[in-house]
Amino acid sequence: MRDNQLRRSVALTGIGRMLTICVVTALLLAGASLSVAAQSKFITEFAMDTPTVDVPFVYSQHQIIIHGEAGGKKDLTLLFDTGASVPLFDKSLELEGYNFPDAVIQEADGNSNARAVLLGDLVIGQDQQIVRARNLGVLLSDLSQVSKVMGRKIDGIVGLSFMTGFIVEIDYGKKNLRFMSPRKFAISDRKPDNQSTFLLSLKDSEPKRPTSTLLVSGKLIGDYDYDFILDTGFGGYVSVAKAAAQLSGLMKNDTPHIPAESFSVSHRFKSEKIRASFLMLGDINLSNRIIQVDARNGDSYGQNGIIGNRLLQNYRITLDCQRHRVWLERPTSKEERDQAAKPTLGLTIRTDGGMIRVVRVAPMSPAARAGVQMGDEILRIDGLSVGEIGMQTAITILASPDGPTDLEVKHDMNAGGDSNSQATLKLIPASPLDWHAE
Repeated sequence: MRDNQLRRSVALTGIGRMLTICVVTALLLAGASLSVAAQSKFITEFAMDTPTVDVPFVYSQHQIIIHGEAGGKKDLTLLFDTGASVPLFDKSLELEGYNFPDAVIQEADGNSNARAVLLGDLVIGQDQQIVRARNLGVLLSDLSQVSKVMGRKIDGIVGLSFMTGFIVEIDYGKKNLRFMSPRKFAISDRKPDNQSTFLLSLKDSEPKRPTSTLLVSGKLIGDYDYDFILDTGFGGYVSVAKAAAQLSGLMKNDTPHIPAESFSVSHRFKSEKIRASFLMLGDINLSNRIIQVDARNGDSYGQNGIIGNRLLQNYRITLDCQRHRVWLERPTSKEERDQAAKPTLGLTIRTDGGMIRVVRVAPMSPAARAGVQMGDEILRIDGLSVGEIGMQTAITILASPDGPTDLEVKHDMNAGGDSNSQATLKLIPASPLDWHAE
């Protein structure tokens, strides 16, 4: 049997990444020559102590962090990632199990190696509230880049092949994962109102493969059909491949954009943010939201979009992998905006004792349009002197204005101004993506 008949593709997209892992699996080599008893050790088994199991999580940097145990290693810090098709653990744990041939992780802007093993036991939760999977295929690789991005040691990433044994509810408000038996619970018969509740169908990214990520269908501008990976490992809002954004007309040459940065397991790469003039996810209208446009490996890799936690956190999510359905229920009308949507003045300042001086004015920003110049000393904000307001409050107002802001400034002669000239300027805060508008 040739190698290409043995390969299966395993996709991991969390932590803002889209990568494909080709695993040559020893299970397919076993075939009918193994006895039933021998083959049974390759069968993944799922178990729960009670009909429902609640597992609290920490929500940090738009990532779901839980604790668990793998291969006898206890108190591990894990990311819960629906964009990862299989679990991935740091190789420093030296987890043991039935060895498959090694795997190559093909990720954004480069490859890395992984060791594939059949893990005896993966446990999530603690005390009497645990769920577990036995005989689960996992990958071992270097997760130091993930730990660096998260600012804490990350031991592993829990992927879909673990979740497929359960129905999983993700409650971002209560910071709780609820695991339920797919034999006793179902969401397929729920009736959505398509306003605050939605029932979306899921499909496999690679239907002919035994393990793949789950996709939600949507539309870009111009009635352009497009699929998104449901990915709790992506800390952004929505990501679209640059090629698709351009082909659909969502992103044109004159579309305002600002630079951004994303991370994979072992690499980082640049992306852009734009305001999507039209975007639908099933019956959910996401038009006019700020999204990320990614070009990875020359746009030859990762052509699906990604739905991440900044969007998903606005809902209570119930994921039924076996029946390929996901239920979204919106408990609040509040929504966290992308950082790029935050209204700003476009100023960079420095403080020197009781004085605030402008060291940079962003081109096309509200400050530039109002006439603020590099080197200006800010004397008053909304009619009050810096001394009256207090330095810390003044800095906060300049960094996060909540409306039109009047600045009285003194121009710096060394920067080309008149040292005696003062001016009162009105600045209207706007998102960097909207600075181009008149």
